[in-house]
Amino acid sequence: MFKVMIIDDEPIIRKGIKNILNWKQFGCEICAEASDGEEGRTLIKKYRPDILITDIRMPEIDGLKMIKDVKDLIPDCKIIVLTGYRDFDYVQEALKLGVFDFVLKPSKIEELTAIVQRAVEELKRLKNRAEEFKKLKKLFEQNIPVLREKFLYDLMYEMYPNRQDILPRAELLGVNITEFFLLVIEIDTDENENLSQYDMNLYQFGIINTFMDVFSDCFDVINIPLKDRRVAFILQGMDDIKDSLGKINDKCSYFQELLVNCFGFTVTIAVSSEGRGIMQLPEKHRECMEALERKFYIGNNTVIFYNDLNVFFKFDDYSVLEKYQRLLLEGIKTGNESIVTKRVEDIFEYINSLEHSNMNYLKNFYCGIINQINNIRLSVAQASNDRKVESINIVSLHSMINESDSIHELNELLKDVSLSITSKINNYNTKSIKLVLRNAIDYIHENYGKPITLNDVAEHVYVSTSYLSRMFKKELGKNFVDYLNGLRIEKAKELLMDPKYKTYEVAEIVGIPDAHYFSRLFKKYEGLSPTEYRDASAAE
Repeated sequence: MFKVMIIDDEPIIRKGIKNILNWKQFGCEICAEASDGEEGRTLIKKYRPDILITDIRMPEIDGLKMIKDVKDLIPDCKIIVLTGYRDFDYVQEALKLGVFDFVLKPSKIEELTAIVQRAVEELKRLKNRAEEFKKLKKLFEQNIPVLREKFLYDLMYEMYPNRQDILPRAELLGVNITEFFLLVIEIDTDENENLSQYDMNLYQFGIINTFMDVFSDCFDVINIPLKDRRVAFILQGMDDIKDSLGKINDKCSYFQELLVNCFGFTVTIAVSSEGRGIMQLPEKHRECMEALERKFYIGNNTVIFYNDLNVFFKFDDYSVLEKYQRLLLEGIKTGNESIVTKRVEDIFEYINSLEHSNMNYLKNFYCGIINQINNIRLSVAQASNDRKVESINIVSLHSMINESDSIHELNELLKDVSLSITSKINNYNTKSIKLVLRNAIDYIHENYGKPITLNDVAEHVYVSTSYLSRMFKKELGKNFVDYLNGLRIEKAKELLMDPKYKTYEVAEIVGIPDAHYFSRLFKKYEGLSPTEYRDASAAE
């Protein structure tokens, strides 16, 4: 039951409101009455009503102040103001404070009943929404472990194009990663050996449980099942790095021994260098993958530390930059300047996050991406039939890139070139949209006297009906039907000035064969019937 409270200094008004409505019919009950605002304030705090019916002018306390206090205390309370005070400014202020509705004394039963019914429906909607939200929240909390595991998996495999999304998502899922080591464990089975999904899950389950037993007494451990017979573990909570590496090595050896003795299979373990913060997780994953690739030399059932790979040839992996390059080029092709700016910032932020970077490679990267941007520029020029276009001065830009020793300078150069061509593409797209819309409007003006449809116009300009409909709304502020009807009414007004045309003839000429519908439509747009409009025009 929803609780209803009545505040009014006139007892007869309170009694009338209490008795005149069938409150049970609405699922409501009167929880309290008050004769003034001061008493009402006390009872409001005690009963916290769902619906408050109150006079706005009362002794002891200002009604507007009380309304504000109620909305602060019970934001969802539906306040119905019942008053004989007709000052518009006062009413307006009350509505600004969130009053549900306003009824002047004396009020009709039907009017008050309708308002109460709407208030109850709104309360039910809010209650249902709150219950649904509560269910979703409970479901979300139950699935946090799975969501956390997927989030870390996606992050390690660099499936997050927007770096800005990572930290808020981590906070939401309760993932707090500071100083850490990443371990990736790979089952030592022949790649040609076919393991069933059941066996794979069984192996991973055994690895995770055994690992937690061995490591959780010294480290905070997060496990992430991976693909290709691998499981990753994030180790945190270490005090001294050298001491931690020693513990990791000893525990890994013991862990491998347990697996052999208990489950009959071996694993190779890759250990990353020390990581600092969740943003380095993809990089540490790449280190572990590189370490596992050296298993060819070191052998199965071993522990391979990334820091021990200095004796091997090492290739600087900038594959993430290639992904950012692809995203930037995609943004340029759409002509969206905000996306392009964001992608250039992502590139700059990523390069700055690298512990070590090869300046020569980065210069080649910037030269290569500018070459591709130039190709896009030439394609746009060709599409625009711009024969005077000049390509970007590649030689000059390459010279500037080679002479620069600052990543900031390189990125600003990339930003300028990217936004320049993005602007050209945006102009081309805008002109194309306006040309399509212009052709559509021309077609409508030529055929408004026929029973044309949105589909007819869309086929004429070679676009989909949904696309054309959105263009009408965005560019003209009205939908296709409103535009067509408006045009027909304007043409009808011109024809009505000529007395030789009867109303039904005008209707047929402008493409509305139903004279009755034409009259209703004309009155909707002009406020007069066709005959009234003709008479008014003739009298001028």
